[in-house]
Amino acid sequence: MRDVVIIGGGHNGLVAAAFLAKAGLRPLVLERAERIGGCAITSEIVPGFRCPTLAHRAAIDRAVIRALDLERHGLEVVRPAARVCAPTSDGRALTLWADTARAAREISAFSPRDAARYPGFLSSVAAVSGVLRALTATLPPSIDHLSAADLVECLRVARKFRALGKADAYRLLRWLPMPSADFTREWFESEPLCATIAAGGTLGSFLGPRSGGSTAVLLWLAAGEGHPIAPGWTARGGIGAVSEALASAARQAGAEIRVGAEVRQIVVQEGAATGVVLATGEHVTARRVVSNADPRRTLLGLVDPVHLASGFVRGTQNIRMRGSLAKINYAVSSLPRFAGVGASDRHEREAALSGWVRLCPDMDAMERAFDAAKYGGYSHDPWIELAIPTILDPGLAPAGQHVVSAYVQFAPYSLRGTTWDREREQLAEVATGTIARYAPGFEQSVVARQIITPMDLERTYGLTGGQIFHGELALDQLLSARPLPGWARYVTPIRNLFLCGAGAHPGTGLDGRAGVLAARQVIKAARK
Repeated sequence: MRDVVIIGGGHNGLVAAAFLAKAGLRPLVLERAERIGGCAITSEIVPGFRCPTLAHRAAIDRAVIRALDLERHGLEVVRPAARVCAPTSDGRALTLWADTARAAREISAFSPRDAARYPGFLSSVAAVSGVLRALTATLPPSIDHLSAADLVECLRVARKFRALGKADAYRLLRWLPMPSADFTREWFESEPLCATIAAGGTLGSFLGPRSGGSTAVLLWLAAGEGHPIAPGWTARGGIGAVSEALASAARQAGAEIRVGAEVRQIVVQEGAATGVVLATGEHVTARRVVSNADPRRTLLGLVDPVHLASGFVRGTQNIRMRGSLAKINYAVSSLPRFAGVGASDRHEREAALSGWVRLCPDMDAMERAFDAAKYGGYSHDPWIELAIPTILDPGLAPAGQHVVSAYVQFAPYSLRGTTWDREREQLAEVATGTIARYAPGFEQSVVARQIITPMDLERTYGLTGGQIFHGELALDQLLSARPLPGWARYVTPIRNLFLCGAGAHPGTGLDGRAGVLAARQVIKAARK
């Protein structure tokens, strides 16, 4: 009998496995795909061109990197010189460099007033991020049974809140329910700057820039780095190198990892999880089961709902999991030449494009794209976030050539009157044409492309509803309400069954925090 079986070899499952093994347990990770990584994988589009298949950014917590000594396991973090570059429809471009003074100089070409306010804006966001970061790094408080440990954590967060000062404390309370469009307009007047920042509140969520609570999403995702545009980083060898390093650390600590092992059922006996059944019919017994799959797939798919109360089943069914993003990966023969970006200086152009490239001309265009998605369509003027990982890691493509990773927003999971199998090529044509409007000649440079629709995210990669965060990020689906009120601490109504994926707290993407916190709960249960 195994101590722990972990369903899914995504980053949170691997993080949990590593920490469980370091605590002396014997975890077995079962991954249905033929390789580990989940959303953090690198694949070959065509021979010689390797691209992040799904996620093109990572933000593994520094504490996790240190605790697991991931650099010794081959992880080489590569950080861009620019956070984001935003080409405009009039042929200019706004580059927000990692260096604040340099970014302010860029902003001054659009608005001297905005340039003067930018450092203060970053300072205020960094301050409130300290409070939010504290919330993401600890267990959500128990609503029903507030323990002494909960009180200590609440006091620690409260002290951080009080330390903000009156102005930033007031801002934090006001900002969370605000639309990201209003949040940026409070500070800035130039459209490129406002749209570029506000876009972060909609990425991967079924929210437009004028939707209430989109600022909460922006700040929640930015909390880890304390910057409103938190690009995270990539790794030498592609984003899949993050997963390989995590897997290496887990194995060295004593975990076992099996690929091509699809779990079909979680076995429940007398109200407790006792193991899993694989697609091959193999029965693996375990003292505890930890699922890195999303909550709905875990609790209504792998578990027979007969073991759950009807109210809990209803609540799980009502977790909003509406996908809103498609992914297109390109192999290209040359670096895209965006108008207004380093026209006469190749090194300057590559530095400006080393972070993310956001193609969102203005707030109205983003809102119209969201409007189309609300009614089961997709805009022919989508907003797109690009990454060009070969700028920082040329070995991912043949010499002088590149790969381009594109998030296309908004692409709803359910299309009205048609299907994604029919629309996939049309979506790719729309996305390619949109990029070409800002980078003339892009269409002619495309060697090959890989199209991943929201339906593909569900069918191929196991993301229910095509939802990349395993459940929408929204004020009513965060903290003690993630995934459901009363069940936010990685436990479930099934004894010895735990959640460790992005659908659990904090849900902040590829940072590994959910895996760490879930592992602590499993270790605590094992020591009782």
